[in-house]
Amino acid sequence: MTPLAVFTLGSYLAEEGIEVEYFDERVQSRRELDAALSRNPALIGVSAITSFQIMRCLTLTRYVKNRCPSAPVVWGGVHPSMCPEGTLAENLIDYVVLREGEETLKELYQFISSGKPDLSSIAGLAWKSEDGSPHVNPERPFLDIEKLPFPYQGRAEELLPRYLRPEAKFPAVGYQMSRGCRHRCRFCYNEFYHHCLNRRKPPDQIREELRRLKSLGVDNIFFYDDSMGGEKSFLRQLVPAMEGLSLKWSASPRINCIDEDLIRDFERVGCQWLFFGLESPRDRILKYIQKGLTRKDIDRGIRVMINSSIITTYSLMIGFPQETYEDSLAVLDFADEIHGRHPSAEIVIQPYAPLPGTDLFREAVEHGFQPPSLLADWSYFTMDRIHTPWLKGRALFKNVYLISFLAFRYQHMLGDIKKYRRIYALAHRLAAFRWRRRWFGFYLEGMIYRLYTGWQYLKARMC
Repeated sequence: MTPLAVFTLGSYLAEEGIEVEYFDERVQSRRELDAALSRNPALIGVSAITSFQIMRCLTLTRYVKNRCPSAPVVWGGVHPSMCPEGTLAENLIDYVVLREGEETLKELYQFISSGKPDLSSIAGLAWKSEDGSPHVNPERPFLDIEKLPFPYQGRAEELLPRYLRPEAKFPAVGYQMSRGCRHRCRFCYNEFYHHCLNRRKPPDQIREELRRLKSLGVDNIFFYDDSMGGEKSFLRQLVPAMEGLSLKWSASPRINCIDEDLIRDFERVGCQWLFFGLESPRDRILKYIQKGLTRKDIDRGIRVMINSSIITTYSLMIGFPQETYEDSLAVLDFADEIHGRHPSAEIVIQPYAPLPGTDLFREAVEHGFQPPSLLADWSYFTMDRIHTPWLKGRALFKNVYLISFLAFRYQHMLGDIKKYRRIYALAHRLAAFRWRRRWFGFYLEGMIYRLYTGWQYLKARMC
């Protein structure tokens, strides 16, 4: 998918008169990176989330530092924002931009170019003094997103065709109409990152930018918005914005924000896939994680989606700090119930992973979770791994993500993969067999998968 985070930052800086170049190793060659580095960049930026991406970002940072030792490196994105001191502890990293990076990056560039403003006065920046001690400046007020430029312009527009795959079922191009969500789910980054505020572009601006995407050859998009703002009124505004554009699109709204009329309108204006975070079937757990949902809301939403042609994915979670073994089993049983009621739906079950900065993170630490001390170790925080001590002791759940993924998300998520299709088909049948019998032991397929991912992590350390 398109790296919307860096395209958004780059288009803002370009409009401020700063020359910007991008590098995405998924679609660009190392030769292109070397060509950009040969021009002696004033600043090198890296965007990272808590995942495998961190390992690769560290390797690429080391690569660019070796070739441009005088160019400062700034990291940004969700993970560096949540762990600025831990990120700055890496010798390779000179600065961290906290939360939204547009204005902070501009001022940092001005400091590097002219020595002004003073580093300590740049809101939203973390930096190191000469002795290596970290400093975290006060956060920056949120910007007016109506003033953000269209992200797919300039160099980003030139790169856009490399992401387009007309035959693909899964959308490759991301677009964002708003930032933040008004809800306070305790496991989510939103409260820390966006303070539970939802800021939206006006409908006319949204429609015009979608028209521009269409004119660039885009016909399938994914809305990156967090829970689509968490409000039904926002979803209503989306319908006229999409009217007549002939765009296929996907999104992740909250299930209590949909109804029959809205879904019919969504079908009419090109919606092909919706992702819903349900988390748990039990009201006690939903209240505990402050999901803002009830079981009745979930059942009502499922009834709506059963009668829809839109591909539907339901996401469930297990392993919250105060969750009992019976609560976790109830999630597995609920997946069976959903599959019985809505056989065409995709279902994924992921173990809870404590993210720094979230409300539930502090409680997880109190219950024995030990966060990584090194930045590189956060790269192992992927959905297929269990990180909490209380869930590691429950053997039934060790492989639940992989098995549920292969059992219930095979057609859509793996549908674009043409190579090795027979192998994936076999893995799907084995996963469905294991799921029906709750036989998650002696998981040979999982062992093979972990050997593969181990090899990928080894390669990620190589330039």
